[in-house]
Amino acid sequence: MAEYKEFLAFEFVLAHCHDKAPSKNYKSAIDYGRAMDFFDSRNKLTQSGQLLATIIGSSLESTYA
Repeated sequence: MAEYKEFLAFEFVLAHCHDKAPSKNYKSAIDYGRAMDFFDSRNKLTQSGQLLATIIGSSLESTYA
């Protein structure tokens, strides 16, 4: 279950970065996420990326609860 939550957190942040990146492709999304300090050099979520994932996940839970 922990792996699934980690995957969802990554996807939440990646989707957010995809929406905000100047070009709508996943390389740009990763580059944007690194520039905003959401991903590290190994594409793992940083502490701020984990916080963003928590915020996005909480807002989705309250929307669909």
